[in-house]
Amino acid sequence: MDTAGKRRVVLLSAQPLLSAGLAAILCGLDDVDLIGPWPLDRQALARLAEEAPDVVLVAEGETPDVLSVQILEHYPDLPVVRIGLSQNVVRLYSSRTIPAHSTALIETIRSLSIQHFGDAPA
Repeated sequence: MDTAGKRRVVLLSAQPLLSAGLAAILCGLDDVDLIGPWPLDRQALARLAEEAPDVVLVAEGETPDVLSVQILEHYPDLPVVRIGLSQNVVRLYSSRTIPAHSTALIETIRSLSIQHFGDAPA
């Protein structure tokens, strides 16, 4: 299979039914090379280096997994998308590494968009 020009997507799963649905969606795309589903466990973290994906999808169970945080710690430039059955949302996590200087921290805070989450608590 020619994978040139395709996004390499690793699918990690704690929910076999959800991951089967996601795999069915992604396998039909010409620009996606789906890898997995793999079990949502510690071995998956080690296997990521071998596969060098462009994005990781996590089909999670009832409670959020801690592996997403570990992936971002080990591979800070690798986007992680979490999908669960308990909420009707898809969460995209990404990180960036900045120098541990106050000016870099201040620049980063100022570069973030301003969010309004309702009225401030009284």
